[in-house]
Amino acid sequence: MRHRQDHRKLNRTASHRRAMLRNMVTSLFDNERITTTTAKAKEASRLAERMITFARRGDLAARRHVAKTVHDPKILQKLFDEIGPRFADRNGGYTRVLKLGIRQGDAADMALLELLNKDEKSRGKKKKPMKTYRKIDIPADPVIAAGKEKVKAEKQAAAEAKAAEKAAKAEKAAAAEDTAESETEEKPEEEAKTPEKEE
Repeated sequence: MRHRQDHRKLNRTASHRRAMLRNMVTSLFDNERITTTTAKAKEASRLAERMITFARRGDLAARRHVAKTVHDPKILQKLFDEIGPRFADRNGGYTRVLKLGIRQGDAADMALLELLNKDEKSRGKKKKPMKTYRKIDIPADPVIAAGKEKVKAEKQAAAEAKAAEKAAKAEKAAAAEDTAESETEEKPEEEAKTPEKEE
């Protein structure tokens, strides 16, 4: 467990580590891109982002605080005049660590630490794709399949019975209409046959 472990020790004493990170951050502000090991890049990124946050404030107290880390006056000036205002509208995430692979000599993980450009947008959170499972054809249970077939046959028989009933009703209705039409045709003929009684 890593309880209360704030930073990587990088196999150095405190003073050596502090000096190394100061130099790395100064080089980063000067060149805006440095190549180093991944662990060192992540630690230098933390320190560089703190310094940029102070540079965004831009007051005298912030300048004095950053001057303890960045000893070169020209780079300190650049930090407060160019780099700080560049990230005025950005809340954190001023640097980027890109992995480069392994170093040939000692197989150390190498990385590129660089400052972002002014117009660069944040990448945002990665959307994790939902887990997709392969579809496996599982054979159906024969008992369940037989039951489903039985239900299907019953439904089909009921549908056929309904269709037959509808057809029978339609035939009856058609026959009733035919008889009604024939009766209406016969009545006028009968009326024509019966002579009118003279008074």
